Amino acid sequence: MKCYKIILGFLFTITVACAQNNLDFGEKFPLKLGQTTPYTKVSIGNIEGYFLVDFGTTSSTIDTNNFINGRPYANTSHKYNNFNFLGNWGTVSLYHQNHSNIAGLSNFKQAGIIGTDFLTTNIYTLDYENKAIYKSSGINFYSNKSLIKQGFKAASSVGYYSNDYKKLNNDCTANIPTIPIKIGSISATAQIDSGYDDAKYRHSININQAFFNALIDGGIYLVENPSANITLSTCVSFYSEAVKAYKLPKGVKFSITSVDGSPIFLTNDVNIFLKQTPPEAQTCGGIGTWKIPAAQLGASFLMDSKKVIFDPFQSKVWFYTK
Repeated sequence: MKCYKIILGFLFTITVACAQNNLDFGEKFPLKLGQTTPYTKVSIGNIEGYFLVDFGTTSSTIDTNNFINGRPYANTSHKYNNFNFLGNWGTVSLYHQNHSNIAGLSNFKQAGIIGTDFLTTNIYTLDYENKAIYKSSGINFYSNKSLIKQGFKAASSVGYYSNDYKKLNNDCTANIPTIPIKIGSISATAQIDSGYDDAKYRHSININQAFFNALIDGGIYLVENPSANITLSTCVSFYSEAVKAYKLPKGVKFSITSVDGSPIFLTNDVNIFLKQTPPEAQTCGGIGTWKIPAAQLGASFLMDSKKVIFDPFQSKVWFYTK
């Protein structure tokens, strides 16, 4: 018993010392950028391809035609062996999807998407400025106090994004980082979509009808921007969605609300798109079907922050603000 206690005490001392002296963002890997979207190299065995790191989707996909040096094959239905995404995951299941129509990529093709089925298992940091992505199990990661001192501000994603599905609001909640925002004094929740390439209209915000109505009720009338109107396809064949574009009126600003109530990204320079999902496409889901005021943020918000930390253990998203 005495030896056991001494050894345990010794190990505890060493562990605490390491935790205090070796704080960092975790293992570092290269990040490749589309226009505003983040990609990292993934391999299946010896075959490599670039996958979109997409916090806006829950299911990871693969396009076996878009790999760099060959074509991987599933060993059974949708299962791939020796899957390496920032480390070896063994055998994984991936949905096959055609990514040949992805525009804005220079000198590479999109071989797949890494969704939150993977991205809720560790703390992931997207470093746009230094073109790096970090992975951490949370051990030896910076404390909240240290991150604040470095210039980060956190937004809460409690109930929407977690490593534990039991901590989500309900069984219908998609495990996507969703944070509080404001337009003027009107609040809503907004999904962060790192795969939403908004290079053409930077600082794009998709909003639903409930948010639009709340803005009108609050005396905020968005300014129509017809030149930016678009038509989107839906998951239901032959049904499309007309999306009207708007700008903010003078004197009204957009912000992300941090956990201490202060604003992040206080700006008037945003492009707003009203999603009105047709009845035939309601089964596709998304914020357009939500009954509460909701939005979806484009990837340029993340890029402008230079470094963003997604922490599913604390259900927080940290934005660098210096």
